[in-house]
Amino acid sequence: MKPADHDADLFAALAALAEMLRPGVRRGAMFGCPAIYGGKKLAVCVHGAAVALKIPAALAIKAKAAGRATAFQPYGRPAMREWIEVTPENRDLAPFQDLIAAALDYACGAK
Repeated sequence: MKPADHDADLFAALAALAEMLRPGVRRGAMFGCPAIYGGKKLAVCVHGAAVALKIPAALAIKAKAAGRATAFQPYGRPAMREWIEVTPENRDLAPFQDLIAAALDYACGAK
């Protein structure tokens, strides 16, 4: 997947939400995906038309069990226990705001 294959409008919406939830986050890239960092740690990124989030493992398990998320497996890699993927309809991030906030808090070291 090339950088142009990632949904730029979804990333713009994600970045705006992230900056509202956690002022001071920064934009960057990870594995060629547009991403949001809390300090030096990756919190969320856009992979294609989905949003990948790094959250505590227990919360990831809960989100997958509830059917809100799937395992994030970029480029065919094995699933990672703290990473999930959500696919918002029409770039609507509202149903996932709690998970995005948790990812930002996790990256920033908030308890």
